[in-house]
Amino acid sequence: MIQMRALKYTTGALALATFLVYVFTQAPGLYYTDTGELAAAAHVWGVPHPTGYPLFTLLAHVWTLLPWPSTIVGLNLFAAVLMSGAAATLLRTIHGLVRVVAPSLNPQGSVAVAVAGAGLFAVAPTVWAQTTAIEVYGLQTLLMSLTLLFTLKARTGDARATALSGLFFGSMLANHLSSVFLAPGLLWLWWSGRPGRTLQMRDLRWLLPPAVLGPSLYALLPLRSAALPPINWGMVHRSWEAFLYHVKGTQFGVWMFSDDQAMTENASLFLTLSTDALLIVGWLAVAGGLVALLRQHRALLSGLLMILAGNLAISLGYAIPDIDAYFLPSILILCVLCAVGLIPVVRRLNGAFVWWLTVIPIVACALNLGKMDHRDHVAVDAYTRWSLANVEPHAIVITRQWDFLCSAFWYLQTVEGFRPDVAMIDKELLRRTWYLPYLQQRYPEVMQGASQAVADYAPWVASFEHDADAFMADRRNPAEIQQRFVALLNAIVEANPDRPVYLTPELIGEEQGFAAGYDALPVGPLLRLTRDPSVHPVTKLDHVDQIVLGLEGRSERLDEALRSSVLTALATTALYAVQANNDRAYLERVLVPIRQLDPSGRFERTLRGRVGP
Repeated sequence: MIQMRALKYTTGALALATFLVYVFTQAPGLYYTDTGELAAAAHVWGVPHPTGYPLFTLLAHVWTLLPWPSTIVGLNLFAAVLMSGAAATLLRTIHGLVRVVAPSLNPQGSVAVAVAGAGLFAVAPTVWAQTTAIEVYGLQTLLMSLTLLFTLKARTGDARATALSGLFFGSMLANHLSSVFLAPGLLWLWWSGRPGRTLQMRDLRWLLPPAVLGPSLYALLPLRSAALPPINWGMVHRSWEAFLYHVKGTQFGVWMFSDDQAMTENASLFLTLSTDALLIVGWLAVAGGLVALLRQHRALLSGLLMILAGNLAISLGYAIPDIDAYFLPSILILCVLCAVGLIPVVRRLNGAFVWWLTVIPIVACALNLGKMDHRDHVAVDAYTRWSLANVEPHAIVITRQWDFLCSAFWYLQTVEGFRPDVAMIDKELLRRTWYLPYLQQRYPEVMQGASQAVADYAPWVASFEHDADAFMADRRNPAEIQQRFVALLNAIVEANPDRPVYLTPELIGEEQGFAAGYDALPVGPLLRLTRDPSVHPVTKLDHVDQIVLGLEGRSERLDEALRSSVLTALATTALYAVQANNDRAYLERVLVPIRQLDPSGRFERTLRGRVGP
């Protein structure tokens, strides 16, 4: 009884400690990529991007009903709660595994090993990053930890543990379908521990019905979609085919096992992420854990390695830039093996000295703290607000800056009522069948005049979406659909002569024939399309100081991309201010943030060379 009470207190202490660390270091609001969209979808109980995440959206929606200072603040706290819960659950999982592998180990040693392994996982950069702002992977990691915990308990034939393992695995599927790749390893772990490795019908009765409950939540997607919420990715109520296309993540299939180089790059990335998690020397403990299990518990080892292999099977071949979070199950398994490998160390320590193992995650936390501290990361929110501060009333903004503009704007407009007069169109989403009816519902006045162009384009994108390989087999089709795509873009612009139209700079020249005959004048981070020679936009610098604050000292991939976009925008608007408006005072004002964002001085030297003395 005393031992169980100590384990309970230790688990609670780890959960509280990790929660406080996560909250202390997380972003104060919006962050990159899907944060804004997921938060907005949770707020309105909508349908987010594939595969729909019905469990996450439902739980997050309920969480938003609590009296938080703002939806995004509350959901960021939710991310911290989920991942600290995952760390605490993993502690219990490792402790149970250690009691099986080393039953003679003293109770203090078992708990210390579990704290070391779970703590090391909790402060691994890839894990910690999921608490920076709201994402689906915190819930996925918690469910993975719970599934593993009860799968190991069910090895003895415990019916309750079997039912719970099935329930939590089904919940994983309801949150992220990539979990199906973990099923073989989990099933082997469950079956291989049974006496005589026999399987009876009553065992399946305990396992399968709870496992089906989770995937049944996907039925919520068409129900919520039919209600036409403001966030309604996929419009999955349109048809069975639209529903399956969304749930299966078909649109992302083009990046799966399509690039041999991606597999090499992802393997290198996984090695880097794992080494960061294990502090390099942790690989020795992993090797020790492998050897220990190989000698006496091969069924356990093979199950754990099958889970790791299943996760890597999908992750290594997926050619997307933000692949890091996909490796979370593998990093979790490595931390479990690391903990097992620490058992011989505990055997050599006496009494209270075993608690020195807890120094390992503390050291890891200290080493990663600087990199993971996002308290001042307000750049995404500030960039979006800066963009819209330079937009006239009732404007149309066409972009493909999903990572730090479009997703964040979806949140600000949907949840906070920010700039309801603006219609923002993601150019790349126009290549999907659902986005056309979605825009017609969301911005009917904008799309009304382009209805003929929509009608001309829609059957072609539907044909492409139905069977991309067959569509591309006819060499005439790519040119034809591209022509209709550009015609649609132009129709949106031409059909709204009373609405100012803005583009983000990367669109210029990207689609041949788009916006031909228009001048594209820089204003803030956007370009104003016009045929009126009297139009001379003046850039406002509202929120630029917050962007600088958010990006200072940061070098992650999206930080660098945003920094480059902001520097280019500042330099371009300064050049325009001098050459078109003879406003050298603006040049001097804009050089202040340019110097802060680019200490090397390259942008300033180039700019001064262009404007002259």
